[in-house]
Amino acid sequence: MTYRVEYNGEELEVATLDAALDNAKHAIAADAGTIEGWTVEHDETINDWFVQGVLDGRQVGPTAVVTGPEPTLPAQTLTRHAPDRAETEVRRMSCTGATPAEALEMAAAWLAGRPNIVDVDDLGWHIVRGGYEVTLYYRS
Repeated sequence: MTYRVEYNGEELEVATLDAALDNAKHAIAADAGTIEGWTVEHDETINDWFVQGVLDGRQVGPTAVVTGPEPTLPAQTLTRHAPDRAETEVRRMSCTGATPAEALEMAAAWLAGRPNIVDVDDLGWHIVRGGYEVTLYYRS
C-alpha cells in the first residue's frame, strides 16, 4: 500500500499517509517560503487529500495532492445498498497552527469563505509536531 504525492508536476511515492502529508507540506514550504499553518482536505469518495499552506488566515501557493490507495471492499459489501444521504455528506478538513487560537482562526477563515457549509458537526483537536491541529467535521 503506497501513497503518491503530486506537486508542481512531480510525483513521489511513500509508504504511509503521514509521510505523504509531511512531504507535501515540505514541498509547499520550499516553494512558498513562510507558512503559518496548513489546510488538509480529504475527499473520501476518491481517497485523495489536498494540502495547501496558510498565511495570515488565507490559503497560499499551489495545492499538493496526496493520492491514497484504492479502497478495498469485501465482495459482499459491493452488493449492499448505497449509503444514506447523511452518510455521504459528512466531510472534514484540518488546519495546523502554532497555537490553538491560530488553528481555530484558520479554520474560521476557511469556513467564512464557504457559505455552502450548513452545519459543523464536530471539532477535533490534536497536538502535532508543528503545533495544534483542529479538524472540522461539516456538512454542505
